[in-house]
Amino acid sequence: MPQYEMVYIVRPDLEPEAVQAVVARVGQRVTEQGGSIDFVEVWGKRRLASSLGKFREGIYVLTRVTIDSTHIPEFKRLTRIMDEVMRLLIVEAEGPLPVPKVAPERPSEPAKEVPEPVAVEPAAEGAGSDGN
Repeated sequence: MPQYEMVYIVRPDLEPEAVQAVVARVGQRVTEQGGSIDFVEVWGKRRLASSLGKFREGIYVLTRVTIDSTHIPEFKRLTRIMDEVMRLLIVEAEGPLPVPKVAPERPSEPAKEVPEPVAVEPAAEGAGSDGN
């Protein structure tokens, strides 16, 4: 079966738990159509190029699925009627599975920069005088 990459935009006013529920429901729709989920990455909230209804932002989700191409139209129809999904794009996947991006670890307390002590040499006696 061919692999497809799917990017969909979820409403930005949803709580993180609700976004995960939408991702789970989309995955369930794939499995109902005889496919499988290979990779899911939530990109997070991003500004849209143009507004979709009353929203200027959306939560982007990338999903790689394996599904028979004859089931794609029905899957699109079922996903587009979900109120939480604002847009959906499906393209045939090329190349290996993407590697999930890991957020850089932040220390619990930012390291405070401590200036290093600078040695000050005492001025030599009589350095500024003409010696008389």
